[in-house]
Amino acid sequence: MSHVVGRIPHIPGSRYGAELARDPRGMRFPPDLEAEYHRFYLAERRSHVRVFNIIMSVLVGVALLASLLVDRFQGEIGQHLRIVVIELAYLSTVWAAYSRHFERVYLPTGTSAAMVIAFFGAMEVAYRVRDGSGELFALLTAYSIGLYFLSAILYKRAIQANLIMVGTFGVTLALLHVPPAKVAYLTLILAVTAAITGVAFRYQGIRFRRTFLEKGLIAEMAARDGLTGLKNRRAFDEHLTRIWQQALRDRRPLIVMLIDVDHFKKFNDRYGHQAGDDALQRIAGVVDGFAKRPLDLAARYGGEELAVLLFDVPREHGLRIAEQIRAAVQSLQIEHLDAASRNVTISIGLAIVRPTLERSPDGAVQLADEALYAAKRDGRNRVMVFESEYDTLSTGTFRTQ
Repeated sequence: MSHVVGRIPHIPGSRYGAELARDPRGMRFPPDLEAEYHRFYLAERRSHVRVFNIIMSVLVGVALLASLLVDRFQGEIGQHLRIVVIELAYLSTVWAAYSRHFERVYLPTGTSAAMVIAFFGAMEVAYRVRDGSGELFALLTAYSIGLYFLSAILYKRAIQANLIMVGTFGVTLALLHVPPAKVAYLTLILAVTAAITGVAFRYQGIRFRRTFLEKGLIAEMAARDGLTGLKNRRAFDEHLTRIWQQALRDRRPLIVMLIDVDHFKKFNDRYGHQAGDDALQRIAGVVDGFAKRPLDLAARYGGEELAVLLFDVPREHGLRIAEQIRAAVQSLQIEHLDAASRNVTISIGLAIVRPTLERSPDGAVQLADEALYAAKRDGRNRVMVFESEYDTLSTGTFRTQ
């Protein structure tokens, strides 16, 4: 298990923590986490990708000029075409590396280019070896290493490119009637280089993936409340701003719930703060179970107050979820002799809003707060829904931006 896991408290529901605890020997995460890892990996390797592909593009360009000018067009037309194809492949990767859409276009572009370069590069070097330029064989071994460590294409695709390169090189040498012993020797060297480099990169890749998980877990820890394990107030505010913008674009409703533990000060006075912490943790566990979709979120808003954000949920469904949360907390049967129900209960203020350019996320929170106040004023242990009420709010929190 990663050493970081021993230092960082367990975070319920953390994808990063679950993968670290699993201590995988493989090279792949579940699909959503794998996609996030690809973005992380590409962002980390972008400078390497740029330098590697620019250098290779320049070298191939010089080779092309030498072939066309120094040799005075005496070379075979096939040779010129192979070098042109290789240069175009490198130029495509340079374009992708500097593209505004790097994270989206580089992997398919870089992978396709690697296959093309491996095939035509191996063929070109094989022709050069036949003609006595054996020193150019070093270019293939260098490219084999670069495929793993500098191209930033995925591990399995780097293996495929190396197999294409080794196979094409060996077959081309044989078709060119190079002595079998020399074919076997050079092909074996290239295959062994690719295999050893692949093994080394595999272990580096596993370490890189663990680094990704550890950074993700640390970032998640910074966004979590230490007591309840829910997201903290800062994470709540940031997430609300993000989904507000998305709801505005998609014209979807948002639900903001503010949840307050009824008579919590009396509970702490009678049972002590440790019991109060235990009660909050149990209540938080219940609340967290109702915010599992990717854009939903449960947070500790402050003190004994929790919050839930639900994206694109119909009014009836949102009200049903709030009632289920209220009932589930009551069914915990946490004793509270100073409450009318003799158990710990909660009050919930539910705000249903449709974001517009004239409204603000802060106003959605205030609307939920107004609903929560109404629920407590009307006797606690209940859900109060505000929806159209923001039209008449005089507080000014729903303000024109």
